[in-house]
Amino acid sequence: MTTHAQFKKRSALFIGNSYTYFNNLPQLVQQLALANGDSLDVDSYAPGGYTFNNHYNDANCLAKIYSKDWDFVILQAQSQEPSFSPAQVNAQTLPYALKLDSVIKDNHACSKTVFFETWGRKFGDASNCAAYPPVCTYTGMQNRLKQSYTLFANLTSGLVAPAGEAFRESILQQPGLELYQPDQSHPSVEGSYLSAAVFYETLFQKTVISNTFISSIPSATANLLQNIAHQVVRDSLQVWNLGVHLPWADYTYTVTGTSAFQFQSYSPSLNSLWYFGDGSFGSGASPTHTYAASGQYTVSHVVHDNCVKDSVAKVVVVTLPLGIKDMNAKTLWTVFPNPSADGVYINSNELLHAKVFTLSGELVLDQFVRGSIPLSVLEQGIYLLELENGNAKLHHRLIVNRQ
Repeated sequence: MTTHAQFKKRSALFIGNSYTYFNNLPQLVQQLALANGDSLDVDSYAPGGYTFNNHYNDANCLAKIYSKDWDFVILQAQSQEPSFSPAQVNAQTLPYALKLDSVIKDNHACSKTVFFETWGRKFGDASNCAAYPPVCTYTGMQNRLKQSYTLFANLTSGLVAPAGEAFRESILQQPGLELYQPDQSHPSVEGSYLSAAVFYETLFQKTVISNTFISSIPSATANLLQNIAHQVVRDSLQVWNLGVHLPWADYTYTVTGTSAFQFQSYSPSLNSLWYFGDGSFGSGASPTHTYAASGQYTVSHVVHDNCVKDSVAKVVVVTLPLGIKDMNAKTLWTVFPNPSADGVYINSNELLHAKVFTLSGELVLDQFVRGSIPLSVLEQGIYLLELENGNAKLHHRLIVNRQ
């Protein structure tokens, strides 16, 4: 089980053109957020055909940027420009990507610039094919778009929202699903929904799978597109600079032997804290922790930079061979009643060292007890109880319920 913060509030300004404007992409992202219990304060500026150059020299665009301390500002270039030759992109597109990023950071140092990687035209760019043959095909044009948008992001410490790569994956998986308008360039509702799902995953760092907002498309199609967006974003987080320039607290782990867990953060270059669920904590991108007893432990991971903090919690299951210590503890120490309002009893009169931890690993009670444990100082909730007598140790799930 994975648990992120239940509610996230974000603000985002979309700067683009008709690819952003068609089907009201910003509103689709906002609706996906709302359906998942989140909030997105959104605005946009998307005149048809606009380039980064046009935006940088447009007072209305600059006024939008300076109107608020945005969490994210999304930049979408004119649909063909980033697919041109590297020399042409470096001369006419890249300089204005850098200038717009400078304006964004001048307005608010903690704003994250997100580059909206768009998609290749359905059958390539016929109008520019003779001048630059790589764009003659969809695949060639898409490859150049990916290269340019990742370049923009890398040079600005920005992020990539890989909508174009999601288009590519959808075409591979379901070639009959129409993502384009009849002009073979602008997105259909399905194409915009797929892009919105990519943006939700990128901006909120939460899964879009099973989101109840499906716009005007069939539910089966929405589910397919949600899964594609999730797959494309999560499979290449480091390519999109997610976890590099945006803290991303998710993690994986491997088990060595029976009790040694090796954790690996999705944000290896950022500040990490770990709470292992048994009262221990650690730091770094890939700590190892060894558990002393069998049980379920909620491992919380917190990652942050100077501006943003993200956290996630997962339950790991530890199963140790049943040795003498565990057998003695399980036989001797029964905790009852559980749930309890004010206290629990232990079927032993020996002196025990009792510790109570929150599920995030915070120690909230530490005392020696005999026969009972008072719980009046604890708030209602679920805790982890540790009992020890020097020879044996037991971890027990403890529920404080005063209803």
